[in-house]
Amino acid sequence: MVYLEFVVIGAPLTNQQSTPQGRANLATWRAAVVACVKAVWNQAPLTVDLKAIIINFFDSNQPSLDLDNMSKPILDSMEGIVYVDDRQIRQAELTHVPIDAPFVFVGVSPVIGAAVQAGKGFVYVRIEDPVVPFPLPKET
Repeated sequence: MVYLEFVVIGAPLTNQQSTPQGRANLATWRAAVVACVKAVWNQAPLTVDLKAIIINFFDSNQPSLDLDNMSKPILDSMEGIVYVDDRQIRQAELTHVPIDAPFVFVGVSPVIGAAVQAGKGFVYVRIEDPVVPFPLPKET
């Protein structure tokens, strides 16, 4: 089951901000995530195990940060709103993809389709049920 999906316009930021300006930018980024969440979520926080899908559609030569640093501020921002604790995220798919990459739009989420057509960098976030049983990698 998909619980919610949304996009946040702009490049994601990491929690690893050391300057006052960096910390201010992070606070602004996290506030933007919360605003996008609250625009689509008006229920009590979930208490079940979950899966997060986060895709950074970047509009520069390369992503602005590492994959592992991208997810933490986003997942932390949803804590207490979408779920009680971010430890409920038991599976995650994290991806960077250039906004101008060739895409197949057949069957794509309308949320992604509309954001890609706008042509600006954004982050797509989706929270859904985890895959159970978890599929282990196959032999190569």
